[in-house]
This record gives sequence, structure tokens and C-alpha cells, in this order.
Amino acid sequence: MITEIITEDSIGKYIKVLKNEEIFGILNGRFSCVGACDEQTGLPQGILSAEIHMEYIQVRRVYVLPGYQEEDVAAELLEIITDLPEELKQPILYYEVEDLVDESLLSRYGFTEVKCGCSLIEGDLEHYKEIKAPPMNFSIGTLDQASPDMVRAFILASDYDKFLQIPDGYPDATRFSDGSLVIMAHGKVIGVILLEEMDDVIRVPYIHAKSNVALLYALYVLRKVLLSEYSLKARVQFLMRDGIGREAIRVLMDRGVEKKIRMFRYEG
Repeated sequence: MITEIITEDSIGKYIKVLKNEEIFGILNGRFSCVGACDEQTGLPQGILSAEIHMEYIQVRRVYVLPGYQEEDVAAELLEIITDLPEELKQPILYYEVEDLVDESLLSRYGFTEVKCGCSLIEGDLEHYKEIKAPPMNFSIGTLDQASPDMVRAFILASDYDKFLQIPDGYPDATRFSDGSLVIMAHGKVIGVILLEEMDDVIRVPYIHAKSNVALLYALYVLRKVLLSEYSLKARVQFLMRDGIGREAIRVLMDRGVEKKIRMFRYEG
């Protein structure tokens, strides 16, 4: 087995293993990815993708192709990320829905579980209930139509998860979709819904508004925006923190499935 950093030059070898967001992430510098390939055939065996944030490294995905699980490919990839040179070392975070966590492997490499308190509520777009739009006394537009400083100030003043929702304290334009929504009233930001368009799912990692009326209208508009771009069978995920708007989303996506997220940390 050979392991290597996936670069723009070697990306073609792993093209069938990488997700689109990982491919674009490598090209724009947002993702760092390590690949494992067969030493004799040169065929890919698996990948590990990660994002380097200001205070930590987040492992986004560890994936091993069918047929190579017995060859300890995942272990080799984790060995690399946990054995970085001293000048590159930071705490490493890994989170995943509970039914996909390989706890024994993570424990083997020194990861310990930390409190998370987040879950994903997921369902088809057709399960997203239509709600009656409340009276509108504010404007709503996309993320690129609002002042980045005003949006950031609004997010920083809210109660958000700095690891899963807004890692570096600002809405990264390379991460969030142009379809993300900003609600304005009297020249001020009063609500934000951020979207991530991933390969197999549309994720909503952050929702916050200063009033229930503004939030309801934003959710009403969000449904219309998604229906204009995606089929009814498109998968939608809401990343929710315990006790913060969770029940409202459960009602909105009453046929959706809730999956608890587990988080693990490595200090080195």
C-alpha cells in the first residue's frame, strides 16, 4: 500500500473515490486529502479528507473501497493524520452519525469521545411541509446580496456551534451555497439560513432569526428555493443543536429521520 497527499496533479487517480465537494475543496485549497493506493496496480483503495481550521483539524471523511476493508487502509490513513510534524500539530476532531462510527478504530489511535449535543434531521424534499407564509414586513435575499461583515456580526452574536456549524466564526464562501438566505429589516440582518450543497444531500447547518415570524418566512422561502432547483426525491438534512429550534424542524420534517452525531477528539 502507498499513501500520498492528493494534489491537483494526482486527483485523477482518485476521481471515482472523491466526492465533488472534496474535488473542488482540493482545487480551491479548502480540503487536504490523503489517498491510499495499491502499490502494484496503482488503483485507489481509500481516502481521508480533512479541513484545517484556525484552532483544529477536522476529519471530514474516511472512506475505504469495498474489498480493502481487511487491509487496514483506514488505520493507515488515520496514522498519517495523527502523526503530523510538530509544527503542523493541532487538535483533531472527527464527527459522524452514530451508526457509522468505528469507535474501536478511533480509540486505537487515541481519539476520545467528547460531548456533542447535535443531530441531523434528514428526509426527502417532498417531506418538507409547506407552511403558510406570515405577513412580510422585511426583505429576504441570498447570501451574496448582504454585507459579509453584517452577516458575520449576526452569526457571532447568536448561539452557534463553533465546530459543526460555523468553524471559524464566519460564513466561508467556498463552503456555503449561493442559495443561502439572509433576512433584512430596516437595514439590519435579522435572520440567516446557510446551505451546503453536497454530493448526495443538501445540508442546512445553520438557522437563526431574531423573531419566529422572520424564521417562518425564511423556512417558507427556503422550501420554494429548493423546489425550484431540486427534485422531490432530493435529500435534505438539517443540522440541529439540542433544544435550539429542534422541535420546529421535527414538525416541519415529520417524516424525516433523526440521527445523533458523535464527536471524537485527538490531542496528540
